[in-house]
Amino acid sequence: MVIATLLLKAMVGGVLVVVFALAGESIKPRRLAGIASAAPSIALASLAITLVVSGGGSARSLAVGMTAGAIALIAWCVVAAVAVQRYGALKGSAAATGAWCLVALTLWAATLR
Repeated sequence: MVIATLLLKAMVGGVLVVVFALAGESIKPRRLAGIASAAPSIALASLAITLVVSGGGSARSLAVGMTAGAIALIAWCVVAAVAVQRYGALKGSAAATGAWCLVALTLWAATLR
């Protein structure tokens, strides 16, 4: 059952990657097409399959985790934009990753544990 679920997630995710990639072709600038194709399609496939296989409770937990990760990624981007210019690539990236960890762990403690 676990292997069948993983195969189903992979197939649905692949189809959604293609759909999002086609939609991404219309996005300007072109470099955003990849961002619009991979992550959202895999997330939607995973949520859909989890909802069907495990029910709404598991899908809700997965969605909350994805949302917390996205918020932490936004914090990473904001910190990285400033820190890389100010401290250079290595130290700026380390600071941004620290910010990501702080936000992600805080949201995990507040919502997921």
